[in-house]
Amino acid sequence: MTALKNAAHLAVLSLWAIAGMVFTAKLVFAAGPVAFQPVLLFWAWFAGFAALTTFIVSKLKGTLATLGIHAAAVFVMQLLPKAMPFVLMRIGVDFLAG
Repeated sequence: MTALKNAAHLAVLSLWAIAGMVFTAKLVFAAGPVAFQPVLLFWAWFAGFAALTTFIVSKLKGTLATLGIHAAAVFVMQLLPKAMPFVLMRIGVDFLAG
């Protein structure tokens, strides 16, 4: 059960990483060096998101709970207002959506 839980967690984080690579490539090739700050902010956000979800998932036992945590995290980020300091918690979702 742990292997399947870890595989599900890795799959979800891999999807986020692939979306981040597409975002990074799009910005770097379109805007050049000006895109350094949004790219750096996204990857810093992703590192924090991955660390937080990994910590929470390590406390759970089931694969469905792992997928539920990731779904709940995205849902909660969508509910946060686009105002400081909440914008820092939802920056990755906003970059990918915009």
